[in-house]
Order: sequence, then structure tokens, then C-alpha cells
Amino acid sequence: MTTRLRRPAASSCRLILCSITLILVVFLKQATSFCPSVCTCEMDPQVRTWCIGVHLDVVPIQLNPEVRYINLTSNEIQNVHFMLSFYHKLEVLDLSFNEISDLGSRNFDTQESLKMLNLSDNALVTIPKDAFKGLRKLQILKLCNNRIETIHTTAFYDLRNLLELDFSNNAIISLDHGVLRHLYSLETLSFQNNQLLEVPYEHNVEHLSRLQTLDLSVNLIEFIANDSYASLRELRTLKLAGNVLTELDYGAFNGLSALRGLDLADNNFTVVPTLQLSKLCNLTYLSLSGNNFDALPAVAFMNLFQLRQLHLDRLDRLERIDVRTFVDNTNLHVLSLDDNPSFTSLPLRLFHGNPALLEISMRRNGLIRLDAVQFPLDHLHRLRLSGNPLVCNCSLLWLWRLASEGDPDDEFLLTSAALTSAAGSGMVSDAEDSSSGHPLVIDRDELGCDLYEDGRKIRRTLRTMTESDMGCPTHVVTVVSAVFSLLLLLATGASVLYFFRLSKRRKKLLQDPRKTVNELIHVPQKVDKLELERYLAQQSQAEYRPLRGGPWEVTPMLKDDQQFHQYGNPLHESDHYESFEYYQQQPQQQPPPPQVHQKRTLPRPHIVYV
Repeated sequence: MTTRLRRPAASSCRLILCSITLILVVFLKQATSFCPSVCTCEMDPQVRTWCIGVHLDVVPIQLNPEVRYINLTSNEIQNVHFMLSFYHKLEVLDLSFNEISDLGSRNFDTQESLKMLNLSDNALVTIPKDAFKGLRKLQILKLCNNRIETIHTTAFYDLRNLLELDFSNNAIISLDHGVLRHLYSLETLSFQNNQLLEVPYEHNVEHLSRLQTLDLSVNLIEFIANDSYASLRELRTLKLAGNVLTELDYGAFNGLSALRGLDLADNNFTVVPTLQLSKLCNLTYLSLSGNNFDALPAVAFMNLFQLRQLHLDRLDRLERIDVRTFVDNTNLHVLSLDDNPSFTSLPLRLFHGNPALLEISMRRNGLIRLDAVQFPLDHLHRLRLSGNPLVCNCSLLWLWRLASEGDPDDEFLLTSAALTSAAGSGMVSDAEDSSSGHPLVIDRDELGCDLYEDGRKIRRTLRTMTESDMGCPTHVVTVVSAVFSLLLLLATGASVLYFFRLSKRRKKLLQDPRKTVNELIHVPQKVDKLELERYLAQQSQAEYRPLRGGPWEVTPMLKDDQQFHQYGNPLHESDHYESFEYYQQQPQQQPPPPQVHQKRTLPRPHIVYV
């Protein structure tokens, strides 16, 4: 009884296994029939198909209806009319590098799950009204490298979840009002290399409140008016390179408080728009390469305290940089000043206010001389100086040491020992920072300078030169250090002697208060006896003149000759008034007789003129 019951169970198991095997064989056969021979299909983890460069002229309709990813790049497809309705679960469709010239109407109506559509590098000229009807979940739309000139106002009506839209390399001159109005979720928009004459702000860009990247480079924009981006408060990157901008309104960048990167390269600016840029307080990247600046003035990048990268390349007219140009850019990490042929002199303390600077590139300029103190070598990580017409002399000794020492991998480790050996040539600006080594990468294979031999200029690579070729005497650092030490020692000794003598004089003054300071300080001069006798002889021969016009000049009226001889002749100048002996030898004069009442003169006072 038991044996009879087991046999039907065993036979039923065999039947079930055979059925499963048959089903699997049929399923796999059908699955392989969904993939054309010229394509590559993948079933796991998602159903994906690649048909790249196989000369397809239509979208294949025999693919698996469950397909999620289709790549049909580099074929000869000319349209998509009624060919995609079979793939309702499609999420990614790549039709780039084909010959599609017309999108038709509602050809993507069944692709409700489509998230990425690439139509770049085709022959599209216009975007019709219902070209993208039904693509409500589309996030990325690429239309670059076509011939698009016009876009219907409602072409993007259903693309409310679109995050990225690329119109690069087309022929768009302007946008009709409201073309971008319904793209509320858009974060990235590119109109690079079109023919836009102005910023498409009104009724278009002003509605893109979530936009983070806007590329308007390589167009024909001449001017940016006030509040052209006022509503783009989340914009992080703005590219305006390759336009014909000559000036900006004072409020051109109003509202861009979140902007991090700004590209204004290859325009027609003749002066740095300092005031307009000063409102971008959070800016970290700025490029002004390829403009027409003659000079960079002091505080040219005012209030840009967060700036980390600054590119000033291809400034053909640049001749001068003020020493305070980068004084506000205290967080600057990377500075590029390449290909400025008229720039011949680097200010001595140009980078004094940039303690965070890590990379400097100054290649292919007109620099003839470079000094170590011009660069913050103690904390610099990368230095590019090749292509300058440097003249080989002792001032380049520091650069020769960097180029001739180090690894062949173009990396030189600035350890404390290396910095100490270069201290004499001014490489180290702070002795405390020299203790921590860091890699300094320089373009040593391209660094060179000009030597003049027999009237000819010869270009030499620094790595192939010796120290004597630099024109510096051997051990020049040692000689300079010894001379400086000797001078310092002499100055110290003279100061000590002077202080000792001054202290001794002060002690003498305190011990004998009768002596004045002048007596202690001034040394009595030695008198020459011959000169003294000559001086006294000249004084004894000096003429003495009496004063004229006094009351004694009145003519005396005397009656007899005795009074006349007694008082002398007032009209005749006598020597008696000009000698001291006269007054000493004269007897006491008696007063005149009382009977005589004539008027008398007062005695003449004796005044001697020397």
C-alpha cells in the first residue's frame, strides 16, 4: 500500500520539473528575440539596449517593451514619428549624432517615465508647439549642437520638473515671451554659443527662481542693465565670457547674493568693474582673462574677501599691477597671470596681503627679473614661471636652486634644510614657517634664462646650468653674512664706549657741582700766541671817532684867549677826546670867574668806537 502511494508522487515531481524547464527555455528564447543582431541588450539589473553606430535609419520597434534605457547614438535616424509608443517604461533615450530635423507633435506622449532625453548633434531648426507633450517627469533635455532658431511659446509647457536644459551651439537670437515661464524647477540653463543680443530676463529668466547655473557665454551681449538677474537669488554660477561687453550698470549684479562663480573672460572691458563686483560678497571664482586692461589699480577686487580663484590671463595690454591690487583678497588660493606679453615688472610686495595663496602661475609674460622675496615661498605649493625672458644673473640664484635640486618627478620638497640653504638668497620670509615642509611643484623642465655670449643671446635651461653661470661669486652668502656680522659687532662696540663715556661725565658732574655741563663737555681750545699778539696790535691801531651833534657842539663865546686855550677849539677836532690819557692828565678845571656871564658848552662825553 505504501509503495503504491509513493510512485504517483515521484512521477508528479518529474512532471513539474519538466514543465518549469520548458517554460524557462521558451522565455529565454523570446527574450533573445527582443534584441536585434546589431544591438547589445542587457536584462539585469535593468533592461537596457545599445545600438551605437550601426547605420539605423529608424528607431527599432522590436526591442523589449520593458526596456528602460535605449542608446541610438551615431546613426542615420531622421525622425521619431510613431516609433516610441511601444516603450512606455523608457527612462533614458539618447538620440544624439543622428539626422533628426523635425520632432513632430506628441511623439513622446506615451513616455511618462522618461527622465533624460538627448537630442544633441542633430539637424533641428525649430521646436514646435507640442514637441515635448507628455514628458512630465523629464529632468534633463539636451538640444545642443543643432540649428535651432525659434522655439514655440508653449513648447516646454509640460516640462515642469525639468532640471537641466541645454541650448548650446545653436542660432537663437531671442526668445519669445513666456518660453521658459513654466520651467519652475530648472536649475541649469545654457545658451552658450548662440546669437543672443541681450539677457533674456523679462518674461523668461525672471521666472526661474531655482536656477543655479546660467551660461550665456559666446553671444552678442553688449550691455547688462540694472536688475538683470534680480530674481535669481539661488544662482551659483554665471558665465558671460565671449560676449562684447564694454560696461555694466552699477546694479547689474543686484540680487546675486549667492553667486560663487563669475566668468567675464574675452569681453571688451578696459577697466576692472570694481564697484559692480564689490556686491558679490560670496564670490569664490572670478575670470577676467582676455580683456583690454592697461593696469590693475589698487583694491581692484574690493570686498571680495571670499575669493579663492582669480584668472587674469591673455591681457595683451596689461603693463602695470598696483602693489595693493589684491589687498582685500585675503582668502585667495589660486592666481593665474599667464600670457600677458606687456607685463614686464612684478611689484615687490604684491602678495604680502595673501597669506592663503597656494598656487601662482605667471607663464609667458614679459618678466625679465624675479626676486625670491616677491613670492610667498614658505607656504606656496605650486609655482609656474616658464616662458618669461628672464636674464641670467645672481638675482635668479634662488630659482636655479629650486630647478636644479629635487626629484625628477617635477616636485621639490621644501624641507627645513632646503629652506635654510636658500635663506641667504631671500627665499624664506618667516623662519618659523620653514620648519614645516611641504611640496613645491615648479615647471623646472621649462624654466630658462638668457645668457649673452659674444654678443649673442643664448637661451639656457636652469637645470643644465651651474652656479657660476648665474654670475654669483662662490660662497657669496658666507661673505655677505661675515661682513654684516662685522659691521654689527663694530656698531655694538661703539655704542658701549659712548655709553661708558657718557656715564663717566655724569659722575664727574655729580661730584663737583661748581663745574657746569659745558665745562665738562667742551674741551678748551689751544691759543696761538702769535695770533693773539697780532690781534691786540690791530686793536691798538683802531681809530676812535667822537659822537657828533650833541649839546657840546655849541660854539663857546669866550672873551679872552685864556679861556679859548683852556676849553679848546670846538670847531677843530682834537685827539684829546680820543685817548684815555687826556682825561687822566688834565688838572681839575676851575669854574670861570663870576663876572663873566657868557654861555658855555657842556663837557663832551667820551665814547670810544672799536
